Amino acid sequence: MRTVLSLGDVLVRVLTAAVVLAVAGTACVRSPIVPSPRSPGPVVGPLPIPPPPPPAPILSATRFLAFGDSMTEGTISPALQTMLTAGLPVSYPYKLQERLTAIYTDQTIIVLNAGRGGELATNGVKRLPDVMREAQPNVLLLMEGVNDLNSKAGISQTIGALESMIKYARSQGVQVLLATLPPQRRGGLRAGSVDLVPPFNDEVRKTAAEEGATLVDVNSAFDLALIGQDGLHPTDAGYSRLAEIFFEAIRSAFEQPEGSTQISE
Repeated sequence: MRTVLSLGDVLVRVLTAAVVLAVAGTACVRSPIVPSPRSPGPVVGPLPIPPPPPPAPILSATRFLAFGDSMTEGTISPALQTMLTAGLPVSYPYKLQERLTAIYTDQTIIVLNAGRGGELATNGVKRLPDVMREAQPNVLLLMEGVNDLNSKAGISQTIGALESMIKYARSQGVQVLLATLPPQRRGGLRAGSVDLVPPFNDEVRKTAAEEGATLVDVNSAFDLALIGQDGLHPTDAGYSRLAEIFFEAIRSAFEQPEGSTQISE
């Protein structure tokens, strides 16, 4: 015997099935994953622009003439108890130009070597004009007189020769750096005027002041250990020291304040 459902029962069963299906479908649908908001990092602005490098220093003079005897020319004496080296070192003017060029990078620095071994200052007076005409320097670096002293010439005669050279250079508009002589090592084969060097240097200091030259007091800044076996000539390290002494004198006399453009041509 079949059971006949009324219209109301059918509607109830259909609605019930629809509800079950709806619930089941909802359970099967996954909620979308919403990423959690990230915390903002530190705000990075533009990097600061570094300041420009300072300008290279400049000198008011750029052309130098080194004049003198063998200690300008670059005659070397081996160091005491030294090992043999690969060859002779270069002179103080060469080392000086290297030093100046390394510091004054915006300028062309020229140091000309007019040293002549064995020359007397009295002969240098005659040679200087021709050399200066050829070199056309702004500045004369003058260190001479030891051969005069070693040959027993008088101090006054030798100083007179230096005065003449200073006067000539200044008459040509050339500034003069006048140097005292390095010490001599007593007992050395060529140390012929050990006792004359101190009074001669005293006169050189006076001459610089009286003749308007700039004094370069080599003697007071030069260690006797830098004089080689012959008692007269510097070692390689001694010539480096000579170059450094002249470099400091040039920097003190001619380096210009920052921003200056006054240069001697």
